[in-house]
Amino acid sequence: MQYSVSFVFDEHKATQASAYLLGLNKGRMNYMKLMKILYLSDRRFILDWGNSITTDNYVSMDNGPVISRIYDLIKDSNTDTGTYWASCIRTIGYEVFLQKDPGVDCLSPMEMEIIERVNSEFEGFSEWDLVDFCHKNLPEWQNPHGSSIQISIEDILSAEKKGEEYNQAIGEIQLAAEIQKSNYFMQRARKL
Repeated sequence: MQYSVSFVFDEHKATQASAYLLGLNKGRMNYMKLMKILYLSDRRFILDWGNSITTDNYVSMDNGPVISRIYDLIKDSNTDTGTYWASCIRTIGYEVFLQKDPGVDCLSPMEMEIIERVNSEFEGFSEWDLVDFCHKNLPEWQNPHGSSIQISIEDILSAEKKGEEYNQAIGEIQLAAEIQKSNYFMQRARKL
């Protein structure tokens, strides 16, 4: 059976997760390191809790897995100043800076704990050390040879879970994705 699990991208939640990580790193980081730490945090949260922290999509690129919409926000933060992201986070060269703390009301305590743990685990790694780690240790990453290849949530789960454990994890994350979508659209409707 072919599954297709995805979350509705929530820019506020993705911004808060990124800002929280930046706060753990004195308000600035190399953007590739930020993306790798967020990907590894999302990966761990998907495997352990059956849910996504950033609600983003993932792709394999030459330098490892990338959280695609956050990458777009990083690239556009200086030109597309009307986004929630750009009001909180700024990109200068290869660095991202926390301009304004958006708070953490979109993040659960467990999501913040996972970000803290993953950040601590890779604290001494440079962005290039993280690229090397991802290439060697993440079976879902495929070399795209200058292009990009989608990494599905199913790819992440199948890299670590097999048989019935995989089937159960897929069922749980499908339910989590449906609940997230419903909550996201209900919140947006309330704002109208």
